[in-house]
Amino acid sequence: MLNINCLLLRLTLNCGLLLLTTSTVYAQTISATLEGRVTDSSGAAVPEAVVTVVNTATGASRSGGSSDQGEYRFALLPAGEYTVTAEKGGFSRQSKRVTLQIGQIASLDFSLAVGAVQEQVTVEASAEVLEPTRTQVSTVINSNQIVNLPVNGRQFIDFVLLAPGVSIGDTTSGSTDVIVEPVTKISFASQNIHYNFVAIDGADNISTASGIQKTTPSQEAVQEFRVINAEYSAMFGRAVGGIVNIITKSGTNQTHGSLYSFFRNDALDARSILQPGNKTLEQYQFGGSLGGPIRREKSFYFLNYEGQRRMEAPFYNSFILSNIARINAAKANFGLPAENLNVLRDSNFDNVLGKWDHIVSPQHSVSVRYFFNNARFANVSPLNDGFDLPSAFKNNDLEDHSVVGNLTSSFSSTLVNELRAQYARRSFDFPVVSTQPHLEVANTFAIGVNRGNPDFYKEPRFEIVDNVTHVRGGHTWTFGGNFNWVRTTESFPLFYPFEATFASLNDLINGTPFVIFFQRFQAPTFMEPTINRSVYLGGAISEAVRNQAKGVLTHTYDGLFIQDKARITNRLTMNFGLRYEWETWPAKALNNDLNNWDPRVGFAYNAGGGWKAVIRGGGGFFHGTIPSPLLACQIPSCGGTLGKFPTREAKEDDLNATTRLFAFASAPFITNLALNNLLGRPNLLNPTPSNGTYPDAVRAGAAGCPSGFLSSCGFFGDAVIVRFARDHQAPLAYQFGTSVEIEPYPTWNLTASYLRVRGLRLGSFLNVNQPRPSGTQVLHNSNGQTGPKNTYFCPAAICGAPGLPGTANPNFAVYFEADSQWDSVYDGMFLTLGKRAGRYFGMNLSYTLGKGLDNGPNPSFVLIPQDTKNLRAERALSADDARHRFTGNATFSTPATFPKVTRNFMLSTILTLESPHRFTKFAGFDANGDVFGVNDRVGIEPRNTFVGDSLKTLDLRLARSFSIDERTKLEFIAESFNLFNTLNVRFFNTTYGAEDFCPFNPAAAGCVARSTNREGSPNPAYGTPRAIFNPRQMQFAVRLSF
Repeated sequence: MLNINCLLLRLTLNCGLLLLTTSTVYAQTISATLEGRVTDSSGAAVPEAVVTVVNTATGASRSGGSSDQGEYRFALLPAGEYTVTAEKGGFSRQSKRVTLQIGQIASLDFSLAVGAVQEQVTVEASAEVLEPTRTQVSTVINSNQIVNLPVNGRQFIDFVLLAPGVSIGDTTSGSTDVIVEPVTKISFASQNIHYNFVAIDGADNISTASGIQKTTPSQEAVQEFRVINAEYSAMFGRAVGGIVNIITKSGTNQTHGSLYSFFRNDALDARSILQPGNKTLEQYQFGGSLGGPIRREKSFYFLNYEGQRRMEAPFYNSFILSNIARINAAKANFGLPAENLNVLRDSNFDNVLGKWDHIVSPQHSVSVRYFFNNARFANVSPLNDGFDLPSAFKNNDLEDHSVVGNLTSSFSSTLVNELRAQYARRSFDFPVVSTQPHLEVANTFAIGVNRGNPDFYKEPRFEIVDNVTHVRGGHTWTFGGNFNWVRTTESFPLFYPFEATFASLNDLINGTPFVIFFQRFQAPTFMEPTINRSVYLGGAISEAVRNQAKGVLTHTYDGLFIQDKARITNRLTMNFGLRYEWETWPAKALNNDLNNWDPRVGFAYNAGGGWKAVIRGGGGFFHGTIPSPLLACQIPSCGGTLGKFPTREAKEDDLNATTRLFAFASAPFITNLALNNLLGRPNLLNPTPSNGTYPDAVRAGAAGCPSGFLSSCGFFGDAVIVRFARDHQAPLAYQFGTSVEIEPYPTWNLTASYLRVRGLRLGSFLNVNQPRPSGTQVLHNSNGQTGPKNTYFCPAAICGAPGLPGTANPNFAVYFEADSQWDSVYDGMFLTLGKRAGRYFGMNLSYTLGKGLDNGPNPSFVLIPQDTKNLRAERALSADDARHRFTGNATFSTPATFPKVTRNFMLSTILTLESPHRFTKFAGFDANGDVFGVNDRVGIEPRNTFVGDSLKTLDLRLARSFSIDERTKLEFIAESFNLFNTLNVRFFNTTYGAEDFCPFNPAAAGCVARSTNREGSPNPAYGTPRAIFNPRQMQFAVRLSF
C-alpha cells in the first residue's frame, strides 16, 4: 500500500509540474509543423489572411490567421497529405497540396493576386525539400521506402542503417550482453548500443532491463519514421547516441486493406560456411491489415496482424566445427551428454496492432493504439555470434503489451496541447535448455548454462507526457516534461550450477580450469556442502532456484524543459533551450543525480540562392539514463552477501544479493580435483562420490592442503560481479555539429554535415580487488615494440605456492564495482544525396567518414580494465568504429502505359559497403594473475587492434503488380539478400593463446616452437571466422491490396 501511495503522490506531483509549466514534447514528437508566409504579388506581407489546412485522408481541418508580417504556423499536425488554402477579401484564393513527414518543419508560402474572392488557383506543390527552419540533423525513412525496399526478415527497424552515422553495434562482441533482445543492435556515432532512444507513436519503447529497444510492430503497420543523429532542440532527451521516432498507420475515409504472405526455403539459398551438415531454413510470414472509417470524417480504425513461423539450422564458430569430436570426448569424460550440432532453431511470433482515431471536434482529436506481441523462440544462442554450443542455448517466450493514448487540443491557431499516456507490460521468459555446468574455453566457446542472462524478467511501465506549443509573434515557445515509472522483476541464477573457465581446448580435455565460479542459495549461511549431480542432466532451472535468485528494482526517470524557437529574420531561425532530467532510485540503491542540466542552441540559416542553400548547426549537452541491466542483477545474484568492499563503504550502494557467489583458483592438479568433485566424478580424494561437492567442503588432507579442505590449496573467496557506486551518474554527451544542404534540382537535396560527440560519465565496471602490482614484465605489441606490463600474482611466501592469483582483500576473489568514469569521442563527416520518390524513381545515398575512440564504456567482462589504476591504457578505437560506411537505396518503376510485358514492374535495391570493425587480441587465460582471465590481452597490445572484415552486400527486390479492378491490386515479389553471396565475416576468433607475441618472445607462457599460424600464434584457430553475416538468401511473396 505504501508503494502505491508513493506512486500516486509522485504521479500527482509530476502532473502538477507538467500543468504549471504548460509542458511540451519529450523526444517523441509524432507530428509535423507547417509554416510559411502570405504575400501579395509585389512581395508585401498580407496580414490577417485565413489559412486552412485539411487532411486529405480524414477531412480533419484547422484554420488560423497570418500575422502582421504575413507569417502563419500550424504545430502538431499528423504526418500525411494536406490541402492548404490561403484567402483574404480582395484577393484570389490559393490552394496547395503538400505532404508532411514525421518531425518535419515544412515551409509553404503563398502569393495572392488581387482578384475576385471566388477565383481559386490550385497548385500542385510539396513542402520545401530543405526545411529551411529545421536545426536537427536527421533522415526520414518514408512509407515508399518501407513498402518497397528489400529488408531481410521484414524487420523494418533495419532501415535505420540507411541513415548516415549509424551502424550495427558490436559493443558486446565476444561477451554476453546482459539480456539478448531479438532485435537489431544499433550504434549512433560509434556510441554504446544502450545510449539510444526509440519511440513508437511517441511512447517509450526501450526495455529498462536490457537497455535496448523492444520488439516493434509489423512493417505493414508502420507509416514512416525519422532517424535523428543530432538534435539541438531541448525537447529531445534520454539519448546520448541517437533517436528513432516511429509512427504507425491510421485509418482514413476510404477502406483500405491487404493480405500478404512471404516465404523462403533453403533450396535456393547459399550455404553458410559456419553451418554443420544441414543448411535448413524455412520461413513463412503472413498477415493482413484493414483500415477505414467508422464514421466518415469523424472516426477511423486500423488493424494489423502478422505471424511468423521460422525453422533454421544454427551456425557455429569455425573452431567448434573443427573440434566437435574432441569437445564431445571431453564432455564424455565429465559424464555430460554429447553436443548435437543438428538441432534446429525455431523463431515464431504473432503480433496484433489496433488503432482508433477520433475527431471529437475541430479543436480536439483523440487516438488510442494497442500493440500485442507473443513470440516463441527455441534453441536461441544467448550471444548469437557463434560462441555457444547447443547445451548453452536458451528458449525464449516473451509477451509485450502496450496501450498508448494521445489527445490533441487546438485552443487557437497559436496554442495547441498534446497529452500522451502509455501503459506497457513485458514478460520475458528465457529458460536454459539444459542445466549442464558452464564450461568455457576463454574467449572461444561455451558449453552449458549461459552465465550472462537472467532466466526471467517482467517489466510494467507507466508513462505520461503533456505538451503545449504557443506561437507569439516570431517566437514559438515550448515547455515540457515527462514522467516514467518502471518496475523490473528479474531472476538471475548467475553461476548456477557452476562455471569453469579453461585456457585452451587441451585444458578442457584434461579437466584443468584456471578458475571455477559457483553459486549457493541457502540463506543466511550460504554454506551448503553439496549439489545434486542430477542437476547437470536437467532441463530448465527449477522454480525453487528461480525464486531464490529473484530481485525487484523500481525507478522513475523524469524531465522538464523550456525552449524558444525564434525567427530572428526571414532567413535566420534560432533555437534556445534548457532541459533538466533526473532519475529516482530506491533508498538502498543509487543517490538521485539531480544536477543534469542540458543547455542547447541551434540555428538554421536560409542562404537562398539558385540552389536554395540552408546552413544548420548547433551544440549542447545531452544526458541519458543509467543503463540498469547490471543494477537489476545486483539484488538476485551479482551484488555479494558480505557487504561492501572494505575502505569503499561510503562509496558503494546497499543492495546485497539474495544468493552468494564464490570463486576458486589454483594449480592445474588442484583445479582438476575441484572440478571432478563438483561434477561428482570419481577422483583421488573421493573414489565413490554420490553428489557434487564444493571445494571448501572437499576433505583434502591427503593432498596436503593446510586446513584439510581443498579450498585451502588455492585461492578461494567471494565473487562480487557488480556493486554500484552510490554516486553513479547519468551518461553525458557534448554534441556539436554543422551542415550545409542545397537543392541542386527540384526534389533533389545534397547535404554535407560534420558531427562531434564527446561522451563523458559513461558506465562500466572495474576490479577494485586488484592488488598492488607484484611485479612488472617487459612484453611486446604486435609490431615488436616493448613496454612494461603489471602482474598481480600472490607472492609464494604469502600464499605458499607460486603462480596463485593475487587480491587486495583475501575475503574476495573478484570484486567488480560499476561506476561512471569512462568516456568516448566521435568525429564524423556525412554526405547524403537524395531524390524524393516520384512516379518512376527515387534514390538516397549516404556516406560516412568517422572515427570513434573510447576506453571501453560497456558493462562487459571482456572490457574490464586490465589495470584498474590505469584506464588510459584502455583507450583505443571503439568496437563500434566504422571508418567508412556507404549505403545506397533506390526504387525504379515502369509506368502502366508501357507494353503489357514490361508495365507495372518495380525494382528496388540496397547497397551497403563498410570498412572493417576491430576486435581485441586476447591471451585466453589469466596472464596477469588477478583471478579473472577473459579480459587479458596479449603482451602490451591495446584494445581493438585485430582488423576484421569489410562488409559488402547488395539486396535486390523485384515486384510486379496486376490490377484486378480500380481499387484491387495483386503483387508478386522476389527478393534476394546478399545477391552475390559475398562472404562477410562479422566476428573472428581472436584468442591468441599466449601471454606475449611469440615471434618476439618465444619463451612466453603459451608459446610453442615454430608456429606457422597467424602472427605466430600457438592457436591454429586464431583469426578464423566465428560468425558471418547471411549468405545469399531468397524470398518470395504475394500481396493483395485493396
